[in-house]
Amino acid sequence: MTTRHSIVAFGAHPDDIEIGMAGTVAKLARSGYDVNLVIATLPNFVATDTKEDRRREAIMSAKVMGCAKPPEFLDLAPDEIIINRRFVTQISNIIEKHNPQAIFTQWIGDTHQDHQALTRAVIAASRDRNDLFMYETTIPGGISENAFRPQLFVDVTQTLDLKTNALDCFDSQKVRCGPVWIDALVGRCSYRGYQMNAKYAEAFEVIKVSKW
Repeated sequence: MTTRHSIVAFGAHPDDIEIGMAGTVAKLARSGYDVNLVIATLPNFVATDTKEDRRREAIMSAKVMGCAKPPEFLDLAPDEIIINRRFVTQISNIIEKHNPQAIFTQWIGDTHQDHQALTRAVIAASRDRNDLFMYETTIPGGISENAFRPQLFVDVTQTLDLKTNALDCFDSQKVRCGPVWIDALVGRCSYRGYQMNAKYAEAFEVIKVSKW
C-alpha cells in the first residue's frame, strides 16, 4: 500500500477488542493500515486486578497484534459511560482526529451495559460516516436475548496465532474467566471460519458499508 489508511476500533474495556477482532486487527496492521485502538474505561474487580494492570496488558496486546501505537485510554469512570451529548462528542472528536476509512465497535446486543452504551455513542458519532461494523464480544459475557447476525466475515487463519497471543497477555482475565476462555474464542473462530469456507474467521454485523 502506498498510503496508510486509518482504522479506529473501540472497546469499552481492555480485552474487548481482542475477544472480538484481534485477528482482524492483526491482519489490518500487517496490511499497512494505521490501526487506532480506543478503550473507554479501565475496570478493576479485585485487589490483584488493578487499573494499571489492565492498562499494561492492553499495551502489550496492541504490540502483539502489530499496532504501531498503544491504545488510547479514555479512562472514564463507569458512570460516565452513558449515552449523552458529552460522551458522543468525545467519541466524535476521536473519529474526526483519525478520519478513519472504517470504524469498528462492539455488538449492541451484548448484555454488558458498558458495551451497549459505547456502541450507541459510536453509532451516533458516526452518523455521517461510511463503513461501520460491530464485532462479537459475548464471550465471556452473558447470553443475550438478541441474536448476533454475522454479515461480514474476515479470514483470520494467518493471524489466529496473534489473536491467541494477544489474549494471552490478559493474565487478569484468565484468572477471572477460567482456563478455557481462550479455547472458547478459538472455537468460535473455527465456527465462523466454517461458515465462510476458511479455517478461522471473525464475523461482524454491518451498520453501514459503502461499496463501488
